[in-house]
Amino acid sequence: MTLFAKIFSYLFHPIFAPLYSVAILFRLPIYLNYKLPQEFINFSYAVVLLNLVVSPILVSLYLKRKGLLESLEMKSAKERIIPYVVSALLYGLTFFLFRQIQMPELYLKFFLGAFFAILTLLIGAALSQKISAHLAGLGGICGMLYSVSMITFVDTLTWLLLAIIISGLVASSRLVLKSHSGIELISGFFLGFGIQLILFS
Repeated sequence: MTLFAKIFSYLFHPIFAPLYSVAILFRLPIYLNYKLPQEFINFSYAVVLLNLVVSPILVSLYLKRKGLLESLEMKSAKERIIPYVVSALLYGLTFFLFRQIQMPELYLKFFLGAFFAILTLLIGAALSQKISAHLAGLGGICGMLYSVSMITFVDTLTWLLLAIIISGLVASSRLVLKSHSGIELISGFFLGFGIQLILFS
Protein backbone atom coordinates (compact mmCIF):
# COMPACT_ATOMS: atom_id res chain seq x y z
CA MET A 1 0.00 0.00 0.00
CA THR A 2 2.81 2.41 0.88
CA LEU A 3 4.63 1.64 -2.38
CA PHE A 4 1.44 2.29 -4.36
CA ALA A 5 0.93 5.56 -2.48
CA LYS A 6 4.48 6.71 -3.25
CA ILE A 7 4.12 5.86 -6.94
CA PHE A 8 0.87 7.81 -7.20
CA SER A 9 2.38 10.75 -5.33
CA TYR A 10 5.32 10.88 -7.74
CA LEU A 11 3.25 10.35 -10.91
CA PHE A 12 0.88 13.16 -10.01
CA HIS A 13 3.34 15.45 -8.30
CA PRO A 14 2.20 19.09 -8.65
CA ILE A 15 5.30 19.86 -10.68
CA PHE A 16 3.78 17.85 -13.54
CA ALA A 17 0.35 19.54 -13.32
CA PRO A 18 1.08 22.22 -15.98
CA LEU A 19 2.38 19.60 -18.40
CA TYR A 20 -0.68 17.41 -17.92
CA SER A 21 -2.92 20.48 -18.23
CA VAL A 22 -1.57 21.72 -21.58
CA ALA A 23 -1.58 18.16 -22.92
CA ILE A 24 -5.28 17.88 -22.08
CA LEU A 25 -6.09 21.38 -23.38
CA PHE A 26 -4.43 20.76 -26.74
CA ARG A 27 -6.24 17.41 -27.10
CA LEU A 28 -9.71 18.79 -26.48
CA PRO A 29 -11.83 19.41 -29.60
CA ILE A 30 -11.86 23.17 -28.96
CA TYR A 31 -12.13 25.36 -32.07
CA LEU A 32 -8.99 27.27 -30.96
CA ASN A 33 -6.87 24.14 -31.29
CA TYR A 34 -7.69 23.84 -34.98
CA LYS A 35 -6.32 27.35 -35.54
CA LEU A 36 -3.03 26.82 -33.72
CA PRO A 37 -0.05 25.69 -35.85
CA GLN A 38 1.80 22.60 -34.66
CA GLU A 39 4.95 24.71 -34.20
CA PHE A 40 3.10 26.86 -31.64
CA ILE A 41 1.91 23.78 -29.75
CA ASN A 42 5.41 22.25 -29.73
CA PHE A 43 6.88 25.55 -28.50
CA SER A 44 4.28 25.70 -25.72
CA TYR A 45 5.20 22.19 -24.57
CA ALA A 46 8.90 23.12 -24.59
CA VAL A 47 8.33 26.27 -22.52
CA VAL A 48 6.17 24.46 -19.96
CA LEU A 49 8.65 21.59 -19.70
CA LEU A 50 11.66 23.87 -19.27
CA ASN A 51 10.14 26.63 -17.10
CA LEU A 52 7.66 24.74 -14.98
CA VAL A 53 9.08 21.22 -14.70
CA VAL A 54 12.84 21.07 -15.27
CA SER A 55 13.75 24.43 -13.70
CA PRO A 56 11.87 23.84 -10.41
CA ILE A 57 13.41 20.36 -10.12
CA LEU A 58 16.92 21.77 -10.62
CA VAL A 59 16.26 24.52 -8.05
CA SER A 60 14.98 21.98 -5.53
CA LEU A 61 18.04 19.77 -6.04
CA TYR A 62 20.28 22.81 -5.54
CA LEU A 63 18.46 23.80 -2.34
CA LYS A 64 18.77 20.26 -1.01
CA ARG A 65 22.47 20.21 -1.81
CA LYS A 66 22.90 23.49 0.09
CA GLY A 67 21.05 22.07 3.08
CA LEU A 68 18.03 24.35 2.72
CA LEU A 69 15.78 21.34 2.17
CA GLU A 70 15.87 18.22 4.33
CA SER A 71 14.28 16.20 1.54
CA LEU A 72 12.63 16.76 -1.82
CA GLU A 73 9.31 15.85 -0.19
CA MET A 74 9.43 19.15 1.74
CA LYS A 75 7.59 17.77 4.74
CA SER A 76 7.46 21.05 6.67
CA ALA A 77 5.69 24.26 5.62
CA LYS A 78 8.88 26.25 6.18
CA GLU A 79 10.81 24.16 3.62
CA ARG A 80 8.22 25.00 0.96
CA ILE A 81 8.61 28.78 1.09
CA ILE A 82 11.64 29.17 -1.22
CA PRO A 83 10.40 26.61 -3.80
CA TYR A 84 7.01 28.35 -3.86
CA VAL A 85 8.68 31.74 -4.42
CA VAL A 86 10.68 30.27 -7.30
CA SER A 87 7.60 28.58 -8.77
CA ALA A 88 5.56 31.78 -8.54
CA LEU A 89 8.29 33.68 -10.41
CA LEU A 90 8.51 30.97 -13.08
CA TYR A 91 4.74 30.89 -13.55
CA GLY A 92 4.70 34.68 -13.81
CA LEU A 93 7.49 34.55 -16.41
CA THR A 94 5.71 31.81 -18.36
CA PHE A 95 2.42 33.72 -18.32
CA PHE A 96 4.18 36.86 -19.60
CA LEU A 97 5.96 34.91 -22.34
CA PHE A 98 2.79 33.18 -23.53
CA ARG A 99 0.97 36.50 -23.51
CA GLN A 100 3.70 38.03 -25.68
CA ILE A 101 3.34 35.29 -28.27
CA GLN A 102 -0.45 35.74 -28.19
CA MET A 103 -1.51 32.44 -26.69
CA PRO A 104 -5.33 32.31 -26.67
CA GLU A 105 -6.83 34.03 -23.61
CA LEU A 106 -8.69 30.87 -22.67
CA TYR A 107 -5.40 29.02 -22.14
CA LEU A 108 -3.68 31.97 -20.47
CA LYS A 109 -6.27 31.89 -17.70
CA PHE A 110 -5.02 28.50 -16.55
CA PHE A 111 -1.48 29.78 -16.04
CA LEU A 112 -2.73 32.89 -14.28
CA GLY A 113 -4.85 30.71 -12.01
CA ALA A 114 -1.88 28.48 -11.23
CA PHE A 115 0.17 31.60 -10.39
CA PHE A 116 -2.44 32.80 -7.88
CA ALA A 117 -2.76 29.29 -6.42
CA ILE A 118 1.00 29.16 -5.79
CA LEU A 119 0.90 32.63 -4.19
CA THR A 120 -1.82 31.36 -1.86
CA LEU A 121 0.23 28.25 -1.04
CA LEU A 122 3.21 30.53 -0.36
CA ILE A 123 1.21 32.69 2.03
CA GLY A 124 -0.06 29.55 3.74
CA ALA A 125 3.47 28.18 4.10
CA ALA A 126 4.67 31.51 5.55
CA LEU A 127 1.89 31.15 8.13
CA SER A 128 2.97 27.54 8.84
CA GLN A 129 -0.04 26.09 6.99
CA LYS A 130 0.89 23.10 4.81
CA ILE A 131 -1.90 23.11 2.24
CA SER A 132 -1.58 20.18 -0.17
CA ALA A 133 0.09 21.27 -3.41
CA HIS A 134 -0.72 17.87 -4.93
CA LEU A 135 -4.44 18.47 -4.51
CA ALA A 136 -4.18 22.14 -5.45
CA GLY A 137 -2.69 21.07 -8.79
CA LEU A 138 -5.33 18.42 -9.39
CA GLY A 139 -8.10 20.74 -8.24
CA GLY A 140 -6.81 23.28 -10.74
CA ILE A 141 -7.04 20.71 -13.53
CA CYS A 142 -10.60 19.81 -12.49
CA GLY A 143 -11.55 23.50 -12.33
CA MET A 144 -10.02 24.10 -15.75
CA LEU A 145 -11.91 21.20 -17.32
CA TYR A 146 -15.23 22.22 -15.79
CA SER A 147 -14.79 25.86 -16.79
CA VAL A 148 -13.67 25.08 -20.35
CA SER A 149 -16.76 22.90 -20.76
CA MET A 150 -19.04 25.71 -19.57
CA ILE A 151 -17.41 28.31 -21.85
CA THR A 152 -16.87 26.33 -25.06
CA PHE A 153 -19.66 23.74 -24.66
CA VAL A 154 -17.09 21.03 -25.37
CA ASP A 155 -17.73 17.76 -23.55
CA THR A 156 -14.96 17.32 -20.97
CA LEU A 157 -16.89 14.93 -18.73
CA THR A 158 -14.61 11.93 -19.33
CA TRP A 159 -11.48 13.93 -18.58
CA LEU A 160 -13.15 15.56 -15.56
CA LEU A 161 -14.27 12.24 -14.06
CA LEU A 162 -10.78 10.81 -14.61
CA ALA A 163 -9.21 13.85 -12.91
CA ILE A 164 -11.61 13.54 -9.95
CA ILE A 165 -10.83 9.82 -9.55
CA ILE A 166 -7.10 10.53 -9.69
CA SER A 167 -7.58 13.32 -7.14
CA GLY A 168 -9.24 10.85 -4.77
CA LEU A 169 -6.47 8.29 -5.25
CA VAL A 170 -3.74 10.88 -4.70
CA ALA A 171 -5.52 12.22 -1.61
CA SER A 172 -5.72 8.68 -0.23
CA SER A 173 -2.03 8.17 -1.03
CA ARG A 174 -1.06 11.34 0.83
CA LEU A 175 -3.05 10.17 3.85
CA VAL A 176 -1.41 6.73 3.75
CA LEU A 177 2.02 8.38 3.65
CA LYS A 178 0.92 10.70 6.50
CA SER A 179 2.05 13.68 4.43
CA HIS A 180 -1.13 15.70 5.02
CA SER A 181 -4.24 15.85 7.14
CA GLY A 182 -7.67 15.58 5.59
CA ILE A 183 -8.32 19.32 5.90
CA GLU A 184 -5.01 20.14 4.18
CA LEU A 185 -5.99 17.92 1.26
CA ILE A 186 -9.53 19.25 0.97
CA SER A 187 -8.40 22.87 1.23
CA GLY A 188 -5.76 22.23 -1.45
CA PHE A 189 -8.29 20.78 -3.88
CA PHE A 190 -10.82 23.57 -3.45
CA LEU A 191 -8.08 26.19 -3.62
CA GLY A 192 -7.01 24.98 -7.07
CA PHE A 193 -10.57 24.35 -8.26
CA GLY A 194 -11.95 27.64 -6.92
CA ILE A 195 -9.28 29.89 -8.41
CA GLN A 196 -9.72 28.37 -11.88
CA LEU A 197 -13.47 28.69 -11.58
CA ILE A 198 -13.23 32.38 -10.64
CA LEU A 199 -10.79 33.26 -13.44
CA PHE A 200 -12.72 31.41 -16.13
CA SER A 201 -16.09 32.85 -15.07
